[in-house]
Amino acid sequence: MTERTRLTRTQTVLILQRQATGPILCGCGCGVELDPLNERIVDEHVIPRKQAAAGHEGERDVLENRRFYRWPCAMEKTRADLAVIAKAKAQGGETGQYARRMKRGAGTIPTRAGGWPKGRKIETKKSMRNRQAASSSNREG
Repeated sequence: MTERTRLTRTQTVLILQRQATGPILCGCGCGVELDPLNERIVDEHVIPRKQAAAGHEGERDVLENRRFYRWPCAMEKTRADLAVIAKAKAQGGETGQYARRMKRGAGTIPTRAGGWPKGRKIETKKSMRNRQAASSSNREG
């Protein structure tokens, strides 16, 4: 993964100007003014870098994909992003049961070498009980 690109002063000003329609508000849309003197401000990617295709993480560093968030809003967004990223990794087979199976080298459940003999049915618990009941009644009679 490529390193996160740091913003220059010019880029910082451009993002702030784009966010400004009067007082500069938090990029999440909560409506709270940014106050860098009293509260931490975070440069946040709107669409997370980890959601980019492999090798294209740098494309997420464009200025249109970046906003300044208040610290509490950034933490809330990060928690939500991590859940989405984890789900995408599981669905893509990078994590989860499928990934564990591939890692240990057993991708599928093993099957019987020669298959089931023709005409032979798989015995269930119910059919086994019926067979045992029939054979015990034959011994008594």
